[in-house]
This record gives sequence, structure tokens and C-alpha cells, in this order.
Amino acid sequence: MIRDAHYRAKLPHRARGHAELVARVGGVYGEIDERLERQAVVRVLDLGCGYGTTLLELRRRYGSKVDLYGLNRRPGDGDEAIFVRNGIERGLIVPDAPLVPGLPAIRYADVAGGLPFDDGTFDLVYSQVAWLYFGNKAQVLREVSRVLRDDGLAKIDADELVPGLPSEYQRLVEIWQAGRLVPFGDYLRRHGMALVPAAEGEYLRFGKSPRFAEDLELVLEVDLTAIHSHWDGIKCVYRVTSQ
Repeated sequence: MIRDAHYRAKLPHRARGHAELVARVGGVYGEIDERLERQAVVRVLDLGCGYGTTLLELRRRYGSKVDLYGLNRRPGDGDEAIFVRNGIERGLIVPDAPLVPGLPAIRYADVAGGLPFDDGTFDLVYSQVAWLYFGNKAQVLREVSRVLRDDGLAKIDADELVPGLPSEYQRLVEIWQAGRLVPFGDYLRRHGMALVPAAEGEYLRFGKSPRFAEDLELVLEVDLTAIHSHWDGIKCVYRVTSQ
């Protein structure tokens, strides 16, 4: 069981809800509402769901009209017990009342190593804050594309240049082709993907893109906390293997 002091210390970072999601990726209510006009249930994945606030808000708003999944790296980042505790504290769960239609499902995995879901599972995949900490970021996006349905949508909180870091490390995805830097946004556009402005920074918005990053080779990953404890994020350096 997670210690209370640890739980409290991580609340500001792991318990962000839909209001914060609006600031980072424009929210997801609109996308869900639009899909519910043409289908009975919308299947949703929250990457790096933390303590599950947004998922619980979606459950309260939509009930059984959404099939909800969250993914954390490990149970200590947020499990069912933490979901319930956080939900009760926020008034999203009534103590001792039946959970109808139940808690969102939680899975655990290192996202860079692959998502534990079948191809074409989700209508909508979103993430906030977690992008900084993903290794092999291009592979993460390939996996998100894989689990999207053909008309699915992903909205990933991801600045191209991260403020507050030295210039050498602000670019967390660095792509080189024939000795020249390819800005991440330019590479995304090659595959019909885009970095879109948000109230706070920018985010990745894309649909299914099966060929994304198939020409990239991961050269190096740098955990910035190993250089300075006050720096955050994993920098990924790639080279394009075909012209």
C-alpha cells in the first residue's frame, strides 16, 4: 500500500483531471460526444493515467457509454485502490456505494516496450504530462497508432521544445537525416500528423498512421535527471535510415 505522505506529495502531478487536459490537449468531451452520435460506446485509453482523475470524471459524465482503460508503468503510479481513494476524496465515487458500471480498467507496462492491447482497439487515446518520461518516443507513437481504430484519434501532450531546460536538451525528439536536423514537426507532417497549439504549450494530434517512424533508428536515449536532478525528461535521438 502506498504511504500517505507519498500519495499526498504526488497528488498535484498524478491526479490531474479533465480541466487540466483541456489546457494541454483541448479536452476530450467533444470527441466523445461526436462519436456517441454514431455509435453506442466509445473506447478510450489514458496513457500515464496516474491516479485516474480524468478517467473517473469520464465515468461520471458518460457512464456505460464509455469503455475506459488507463495505463501506468507500475501499480505504485496508480492502481485500483488509489483510484478509489482519489475518487472518494474528489466526490467522484460515493463511499460504500456500488460502483456502476465499475472502475476503469488499469494495465501496467513500459509504454516504449509496447502497449498491452490488440490492434485497432481504441476510438480515442489521450495523454497529459507523461510524454516527458516516455523512452523511445517514436516507438510510443507507433504503438498508439497501432491500437487506434481506422477512424481513431490520439491527442498527446507533447511540446517540440521543452521550456526550462538548457538549449541542448529542450528538443526531446531529435531526428537526423544525412547529417541535417529534421524538426520533429516537419517529420510529423510527412505522416499526416501535427503539433497543435494548446492553452499550455502544444500537443500531438493524429489518426492511424501505420508507416510512422518505420524509417527511424533509435541512436541514443538520455535520462536528463542523470545530468541534473532538477531536469525532467528522456531525450531520444534518431536517424533516418532511408531517403
